[in-house]
Amino acid sequence: MSMNEGIAVVTKVVSTSVRRAPEPATVLTREDFNAGPISLDEIEPGLWLGNASAAADIGTLEKHTIRSILSIDSVPLPVHITDHPSLRVRHIQAADVPREDLIRHFEDSNRFIADSLAEGRHVLVHCYFGVSRSATIVIAYIMQKYRLGYEAAFQRVKARRIFVMPNPGFVNQLKLYGRMAYRIDRTNERYKLFRLRLAGDNVRKAKRLPTECMDVVKADPGVTQESPEPYVYRCRKCRRVVASRSNLLLHKPKATTVAQSPAKIGREPEATLEEEGAGDDAECDGPPPQATTDGENVPEHVTHVQNAIATVSTASGGGALNELAEKVRRCSISSEHSNRSSEKDTPMCNKIFFIEPLAWMTDIYRNTQGRLYCPKCTVKLGSFNWVMATKCPCGAEIYPAFYLVPSKTEYSTVVQNVQVTV
Repeated sequence: MSMNEGIAVVTKVVSTSVRRAPEPATVLTREDFNAGPISLDEIEPGLWLGNASAAADIGTLEKHTIRSILSIDSVPLPVHITDHPSLRVRHIQAADVPREDLIRHFEDSNRFIADSLAEGRHVLVHCYFGVSRSATIVIAYIMQKYRLGYEAAFQRVKARRIFVMPNPGFVNQLKLYGRMAYRIDRTNERYKLFRLRLAGDNVRKAKRLPTECMDVVKADPGVTQESPEPYVYRCRKCRRVVASRSNLLLHKPKATTVAQSPAKIGREPEATLEEEGAGDDAECDGPPPQATTDGENVPEHVTHVQNAIATVSTASGGGALNELAEKVRRCSISSEHSNRSSEKDTPMCNKIFFIEPLAWMTDIYRNTQGRLYCPKCTVKLGSFNWVMATKCPCGAEIYPAFYLVPSKTEYSTVVQNVQVTV
């Protein structure tokens, strides 16, 4: 046997011993699942709540004259439903997990249900089992339609479909929806915190801020604007505006909580806010908190200062005026935190300025944590952390956290801006 023949034989043996790789798995579709027996209940005339099996069954839809389907599921319904000529189908992709952002769909889903019912089209709202996601959407509709709180709307739906049970995260979103008067109020501090925590979860997974979460980063208040806010926070060194009053995220102090080191908490290591000089300008307590609306009313302490400055400037000279302005600078921070409190019996913490992420914080887009530097003079103003809770000196833990140190920033009002130019 020649050398070539031997090579041919070996090649043949090896080739016959190799097994073929298995075929790739087919694409996951709704036909791959079985949501159990058909189950649906009429919550109120024309509005049905059920599972995926009911939504995928043409006979059931025809029996109840359902011609609009709102699907809240991880995958859409089968093609024979989505392409049916007499059906109007809307799909919201969502998983049944507490951190899923369903509240952003409430306004659109409410409009879809209301428009369909107004046209005489019966509506089926469904998820996989018809228990959590779809129940949340129906409860939100009932809350908005009848101006009900979460508990009243939940009981109303549960009376017609006994096993509805939104997960805890959806319950919190429904309660927040009620607090915002059944609309998405992007200026609401609770909503801002909700969006920030969702963004923090995404940053933890992706190690950077995803595109879909860019809305949590607000505009730079230091950039020229047509209608700038009159009350701002400035870098104490160069007086560059670094935050507006509306950017503050207030929290209640934990007076009874003794600040512990991260090791004593028994959690993942946390960043702390204990920095040298952090509390120098936040020691004096402000007056009892009063609910105010940003931009509509001048804070009471500013009104008093305006009257006092007018009196002193008339009676004395520039020396007394400057002395008064210095007193305003020292006390305005704690007064501002107290005035923005919405609960009259509990003053808000003023030891650290927690704020929204802002466009001048360039490092927050690609890092999970780091320091915040003034964009003009580059002095360190504070720090940020997307992925771990940050402990305030008062004991409260904030997640995620973007904060300015009071000793590096100062609160500036219209009156104080005038003083600088005099």
